[in-house]
Amino acid sequence: MAIHVIRSGVFAVNSLIVDIEDKSKKSCFLVDPAACFLSGDEDKILDYLKNKKLDCKAIVLTHSHFDHITGIAQIKKAFPAAKVYLHESEAGELLNPPGPMNKSVLEFFGAPQILDVIAKQPQADVLVKDGDEIFGWKVIHTPGHTPGSICLYSKSENILISGDTLFDYGGYGRTDMYGGDEATIIHSLDRLRKEIPKGTLVYPGHESFGFKF
Repeated sequence: MAIHVIRSGVFAVNSLIVDIEDKSKKSCFLVDPAACFLSGDEDKILDYLKNKKLDCKAIVLTHSHFDHITGIAQIKKAFPAAKVYLHESEAGELLNPPGPMNKSVLEFFGAPQILDVIAKQPQADVLVKDGDEIFGWKVIHTPGHTPGSICLYSKSENILISGDTLFDYGGYGRTDMYGGDEATIIHSLDRLRKEIPKGTLVYPGHESFGFKF
């Protein structure tokens, strides 16, 4: 299984293209597509998919912060059958975007120009919960950075997609914004330490990737 990383969007998100085993065609799912016109890279992900002749089956969101979702609408336009997956506790953020969390966070960063982009994003098609599987990847609910933050874990591939829950060098997502909670993320990190084997490759939402847990 291959994972291709494209840094895109206004905050240089690690947008992930994850291969899916499909004998009929070359398929993948995307994690946190962030490419958009505001960052001048709106075609970056789609160009890669086109060049590799990949069929996008799904868009999986590790959480619904604005910087991780700005590319959803464009991907859905190109691949209308691709379903958007989001944890059930953040469904409201995409029902009539921007939701209360993103409104607060964008005010926090002083970036009101992004509100229009977020308002054009589609709602989630599939609401997930802890323990669900997406193309063989286990959903691990790891709240703290946001209420609906998730990680995706593949035991067979020994890979963890951690979103903003876990970064390299023991770092983790900030908790000082709307929806964040320090005690909760510490609990989530403790859970990962107990459940994820040492040596697992980690692909976070920002910064360096492919480091070992």
